Amino acid sequence: MTDPKRAARQPVPARALIPHRLAAAPSAHGMVVPFVTLAHRDRTRPVWGKLDPNRLRETLHRKLCQICGDPLTDRVVLYIRPSDYLRGLTPEPGVHPECGLYSKQACPMLAGRVDRYNPHPPEQLTRCDDPVCDCRRWMAPEPDPRDGRREGQPAEAWYEAWLHLRDYVIVTDPGNDTAAPAVGVDLRPSSRIRRLRKVRDAAPGSEDSQPVDLLAALIAIRVFFGVGGPFQ
Repeated sequence: MTDPKRAARQPVPARALIPHRLAAAPSAHGMVVPFVTLAHRDRTRPVWGKLDPNRLRETLHRKLCQICGDPLTDRVVLYIRPSDYLRGLTPEPGVHPECGLYSKQACPMLAGRVDRYNPHPPEQLTRCDDPVCDCRRWMAPEPDPRDGRREGQPAEAWYEAWLHLRDYVIVTDPGNDTAAPAVGVDLRPSSRIRRLRKVRDAAPGSEDSQPVDLLAALIAIRVFFGVGGPFQ
């Protein structure tokens, strides 16, 4: 549990500047509500940390930015965890570079301002007063025993990976005895990753291994020597 005296001494982070691309996006508590975030019909009422499964599918298969919902362009930014890299895909859709910069500053997880994933008590999925809001169909999904629950768990390390749009390929992993099926962005071969850098360390208590650190160093060396430069 956070020491309240210590927390009181920590400076309050400045509010991230919203880029022009996101100027018309809905916001809540001073932060842009990402296109893929689960929200009521009034999208200024999001369920932070929960994804809308319909919007997620649309975002992946139409190659849209998960923050603004517009089509991705030639440079795509992904935010990945070591577990994603080991599996060979990330379920997180890509973003535009400017949307990614905003996310790194505004998202408490990517910015390292929180050490645990949001818990989602059932009351967050209750109906609102809008009779035509889709929240009346919201239900907490039955967890797949092969999937480790992230809610309330220590945060993993997160990395920023850059790809060409031509290398942004959506794949399906059928799963196995220890991993549930998943759809996401293909991370293999690693040569498709043009830039890679860590944006936050794993939180204390995380069982996260960090195999991506070495890859990030190798990609930095490759770029430094001009071998398959960042966006050739």
